[in-house]
Amino acid sequence: MVGEKGADTEIQKQILKSLREFYPIKVDDIVLIAAVQKVIKDATVDQITKDIVVLRDSGLVEETIIKAPFGKTETKRLKITSTGIERLQGLEEKEVKGVVSAKEIESRLIETYDRIKGDLETMRQNLEASQKALEGEMNGVRTRIADHDQVIRTYFVRVIETFGVFVGIFAVVVVSMQASISGAIAAISATGDPLSFFLAMGGIALTLGVVIIAMLYGIRKLVLIPPKSQ
Repeated sequence: MVGEKGADTEIQKQILKSLREFYPIKVDDIVLIAAVQKVIKDATVDQITKDIVVLRDSGLVEETIIKAPFGKTETKRLKITSTGIERLQGLEEKEVKGVVSAKEIESRLIETYDRIKGDLETMRQNLEASQKALEGEMNGVRTRIADHDQVIRTYFVRVIETFGVFVGIFAVVVVSMQASISGAIAAISATGDPLSFFLAMGGIALTLGVVIIAMLYGIRKLVLIPPKSQ
C-alpha cells in the first residue's frame, strides 16, 4: 500500500523535510541534494539519489522530468506529495512522543518526593528506635554505676566502723596492759619473786598478740574482702 514504506532512513526523512520547506514549489534535484547535504554532511550524491527513487516509488515524492528545448538535457523536479506530508507528520509525532511532557515531569517529581518522604520517615523511625535503645543502655549503665556507688559507700562505712572498733579495742588493751604491768610490779615488790614478773609480762604479751591477730583477721574478713553483690 502506498505510503506505508519510505522515510526509513535519516536521509529520506531529510529529503521530505527539505521538500516540505519548498512546498508547493517543485525543486530541481540538484537543489534538493544540496539542501540535504547541508544538514547531513556525510550524505553522498548517490545515497541521496537512491533515496529519492525509493520515496518516489513509495508515492511520497512526485517527480517531473523537464526536457530542454534544444539538446537532450533533462532536469528532474521534485515535490512532496500529500501522502509524503502525512508520512512526515506521523514520524514527527512519534519523535515528539519520545519527549517527556510537563505533566509526566510533574508526576515523576511527585513520585520522587513521595519516595524521599517515605525514606525520611523510615530514617526517623530508625533514629527513634536507636535513641530508645541507647536510652535503655544508658539507664542500665546508670543503674550499675549507682550499685557500684552504693557498694563503695558501704565499703567505706565498714572501714570507718572497723577502724573505730580497732581504736577502741586497742585503747582497752593498752589500758589493760598498763594496769597489768602496774599490778605485776606491785606483786614483785611485795613478794620479791622476779619469776612472777616474767610470767605476768608473758601473759600480757600473749594476750596482746591474740588480740592483734583477732583484730587483723576481723579487718581482713570484714573490710579487705568486700561483701558479695546480690
